[in-house]
Formats: sequence, C-alpha cells, structure tokens
Amino acid sequence: MALLTERRGAVLHLTLDRPDAYNAIDPELRDGLISALDAAEGDGARCIVIRGNGRGFSAGADMKSSNADLRGIDIMILMRGSTQRLVRAVLGCPVPIVTAVHGACAGVSLTLALASDYCIATEDARFIAAFVQRGLVPDGAATYLLPRLVGMGRAKRFLLLGETMTAAEAEAAGIVAEVVAPDQLATAADAAAARFAALPTRTLGYTKQMLARSFELDLDSTLLEERAGQALVGTTDDSREGIAAFREKRPPVYRGT
Repeated sequence: MALLTERRGAVLHLTLDRPDAYNAIDPELRDGLISALDAAEGDGARCIVIRGNGRGFSAGADMKSSNADLRGIDIMILMRGSTQRLVRAVLGCPVPIVTAVHGACAGVSLTLALASDYCIATEDARFIAAFVQRGLVPDGAATYLLPRLVGMGRAKRFLLLGETMTAAEAEAAGIVAEVVAPDQLATAADAAAARFAALPTRTLGYTKQMLARSFELDLDSTLLEERAGQALVGTTDDSREGIAAFREKRPPVYRGT
C-alpha cells in the first residue's frame, strides 16, 4: 500500500509510504489520501497527522505516472481530477490536519503543507517550489495559498525563481509552526495532534471553513457567517460543555460531538 493508515485513539495517522520514490504522489497514493481525508470526520477522528516514510516528506507528483503527452483541455481535465481534487480534500476536511515534514517537501506535497492547519518541520527540512524550473506553472492551489500565508512579495520570489526555503525560513515566513530536531518530529507531531484532538472538533471544523473564506467575504458577509456559525456550534454537546466548564470554573472535557 502506498498509504499507511493507523488510528491511535482520536488521531488518524496517514503515512506516505513510497520511500524508494521519495514518496512521490502517484494516483494510488493520491486516491488513498483523498479517501482517508473524506472519511475522517465520519469515522470519528479528531485530528489527522500526515508524514512521510524514508528520506523525506515527498518529492511531489510522480512524474513517471503522469501523461506528458496530454495537451490543452486534456491537461485541465487531468488536473481537476488529480492534484486539484487532493488539495480540495485537504482544505475541505473539517478535521484539523498536522503535517510532519522532514527532508524535501516539493511540488504538490508543498501545497499539502501549505493547506494543512499546523505544519511541523525538522531543522533539515526543505520547502521547494520547483515548478518554474520544470517549465510548469504552480499548481495544487499554490498561487492561492502562498500569498495568503507569506504575502505577495515573498510568494513571487519563491514561485517565480523556484527557490528553496529552509525550515527556519519557512517558520519565519509563517508556513511552519514549529521547527524541531529530526529525532523529535514524531513526538512534536503527536503533541500537536493531542492538543487539537482535545478541542471541540465541530467548532474547529466550522472555524476552518470561516478562515478559508475570509479573504473572499466582505464585512457584512463575515458577520453573517459568524452569526450562523455561532448558532450552529451552539447546538453541539461540546459547546454546552465549554459554557458549563466556564461557569463551574473547571477544565472542559470535549468529546468531539
């Protein structure tokens, strides 16, 4: 299997497992990721951790499995059903996603890190936007996500020159939340996942949805969405628990319902 899945309590661990191909994302791995992400909420997962086996996180799309002979509209159809379907699954997943990056993180796997909710990287991790060096425009929503995270100036430099960011640079730019020693990656990812899994899952999911739309909405639409969100999450058990815990001056115990 190109994707290893393991459930540890409330946390779903997804491991890219094509180490001989530097975890390049082929159709099997892509479809496995999409299926796992789509099913996570229904299966009761309260956080997802994505990591890679072997020397690095992922080299991006598997160019050997792509059809280089496609032209025109056929390329558009292929992309819509492949990389764009994957990034939509990541962005649309209501469960918090932690990416644990080591080694190289390039191409479409870079957008996995950009689209996740919390990225942890090892000190030797490298974030590579090599699209232009292959004669390709960025894909996987890189031109949508990157300016929102780092600003237009940095995004232009990164994508137009096909530069590589170190983990420290990615942290300074706002792509990475934590930089850790290589032998601490698993521990840090587990700790972050535990923090997310202890929070009210449905509230997190709606908050993710609001943040994803925040750059497109005007003030009135944003205020309306906040009212609707508050009304919806207010019906959950976790919302009632949060209010009760505040009144009783005790730590809340959320169950994701």
